Amino acid sequence: MRKIILLLAFFVSFMSFSQDDLDVDGIKIKKSIKVRDTGGKTKLYLNGYGIRDKMWINLYVQALYLTERTNDPDKILDSDETIATRLYVTSSLVTREKLIKAIEDGVEKSYKGDISLIRERLDKFMSFFESVTEKGYVEFVYSKEDVKTYVFLNDKLTGEIEGLDFRRALFGIWLEEKAVDRTLKKRLLGM
Repeated sequence: MRKIILLLAFFVSFMSFSQDDLDVDGIKIKKSIKVRDTGGKTKLYLNGYGIRDKMWINLYVQALYLTERTNDPDKILDSDETIATRLYVTSSLVTREKLIKAIEDGVEKSYKGDISLIRERLDKFMSFFESVTEKGYVEFVYSKEDVKTYVFLNDKLTGEIEGLDFRRALFGIWLEEKAVDRTLKKRLLGM
């Protein structure tokens, strides 16, 4: 009887641990995170997640976190709410240079308007990518509190960019009509 109770206790503790994380391509995805902002820590909830692949090679696993879940990309992009996304690099093909090029191309496609209005901030943003390594992650956090987007590499803050327009352009890479990957977009929206 004692063995059954111990086994049951282990099973319950294992289940409560696993309920906090999802395993996607060997990456642990949190169901909720707390992001640092000027107001302290804001709790965000996993909206969706997916794998970005190219020619059958998994490049990264991405998770999108919001204050309130929704499957409406326009609602997310038009909002000024705190938002975060994590890109867990799963391939050595994702280099600093390739990531910078992909983000720059994505922002240029997603930005509605004269790109010269954000060009200086975009160039500054690209300088934040010191190094990108396989099994590491890049996190973008927009804080409603101070209207800034923060860049973290493996939990280390590398820089910040001001502006709600920049938030929309950055997150538009994955959520705009011309998203970089339509299947990934659907998954980030929880569809």
